[in-house]
Amino acid sequence: NTKVGETKVEGTKTWNDNNATDRPSTIKVDLLQNGKVIDTKEVSKATNWKYTFEKLQAYDTNGVAYKYEVKEQPVDGYKSEVNGYDITNTKVGETKVEGTKTWNDNNATDRPST
Repeated sequence: NTKVGETKVEGTKTWNDNNATDRPSTIKVDLLQNGKVIDTKEVSKATNWKYTFEKLQAYDTNGVAYKYEVKEQPVDGYKSEVNGYDITNTKVGETKVEGTKTWNDNNATDRPST
């Protein structure tokens, strides 16, 4: 006897970026079956940032359940984090900080030079 059945993978894309204006209009989500990419979906605001992979084989020919995962293709300026089948992107970047050091030590002779 061979186990048969279908499953589906559903997920939602969440943006953690204060509605950044440079957010991409679409992203690509890869579906992996036992670590190998088997399908890709384009996800956008038009899909409410949701995606579904349907009619997936639940078991291999030996009756062992397939392991399904999702992975987002890289998006510049964002760090991607997957939780189950949901993906959250957090805006990352560099911030420039400048300042001036003021000494309040009566010109002490033991002040460091750097």
